Amino acid sequence: MLLRILSAITLTFASVCAQAATYSPAIRDGGSRFLARSLGSACYSMDSLRRGLPCNPAYVAKEKSPRFDTDLLLGSNMEYLREAEALLNGNSDEASVAKMFSRREAVDGEISIEASFQRPTWGISVEPYRLVYVYQFENASLPMVDMIASEEQSFKAQLASFTSGNFYAGLQLRYTHVKYVGNYFSVVEAVAGDRDELFEIHNQDILYVEPGLLYAWEDVLWEPQISAMLSQWGVSDKKSEQYPIRPQGLLGASVKPAVPLGLLEVGVQFQVHNETENFQDAVRGAVTYQLGVLQGVLSASQYDQAAAFLATYKSFSTGLSYWSERTNKSVFVQFGVSL
Repeated sequence: MLLRILSAITLTFASVCAQAATYSPAIRDGGSRFLARSLGSACYSMDSLRRGLPCNPAYVAKEKSPRFDTDLLLGSNMEYLREAEALLNGNSDEASVAKMFSRREAVDGEISIEASFQRPTWGISVEPYRLVYVYQFENASLPMVDMIASEEQSFKAQLASFTSGNFYAGLQLRYTHVKYVGNYFSVVEAVAGDRDELFEIHNQDILYVEPGLLYAWEDVLWEPQISAMLSQWGVSDKKSEQYPIRPQGLLGASVKPAVPLGLLEVGVQFQVHNETENFQDAVRGAVTYQLGVLQGVLSASQYDQAAAFLATYKSFSTGLSYWSERTNKSVFVQFGVSL
């Protein structure tokens, strides 16, 4: 009885200080491709993505030849994904939950498989399996756990056209089915015996409608271009704090400075959503450099940084990306085939 009273007091205090568990916009956008993850929001205004569908659907109209890509993305903390699968299948027991609560480090694990086909003016992609697990332990004096595990299946279709002058317009339709377990709760509450409610399995269907625009000076030195997009706008069969409909506006620009060797591209992106509080929150910069079979990427915002390299030989590619923020770090590995 005393334990339940303490749990109620703890939860009352926590509800004032925090929201339910939710993924960041970067994870909710469905971008599991290697360079898209490394560039972050800057991928919406840059040409450097040579695999999969572009982040901004307007860029499909710039493609000159058809391409078929398959990608396998493996994130760090892979050993914890078994824990996520157990939660999603309702197979976790008291011992596994106790082990979870004993952990103090942050966990950010992910694995995904995606295949895409692209032609001039249109493209489609299928992601039959994506497993994501994010776990944070907060406040050692008042132990709280912020966790969410999800399994997704997604389908994307992009249509784009060249309108007039240097102007392109595109539209992306993205359907996602997600099964997830997620909550923000105290360790006291879990120990008190409310595990069934805390780890309840939810299903959600979401349809996103995401238009994009591009103005590109392709015949001008440095090939400057500006782009805009409205992403994560759509409808859902249910409301949830874990997978909310939270539209975000993106406005960016990029140039390709002339260099003696290779291809250099520099981009900047302004990303605005309901969690944006000031100008610094919205800005992200990125640089990519490609020389022969190697491509390097650097990107950063006020909250996180990423560095990556990608090696491509004939139809095969592999890469390594390091991503960090204030409380977490992750490494992503990609294997891909292009036909």
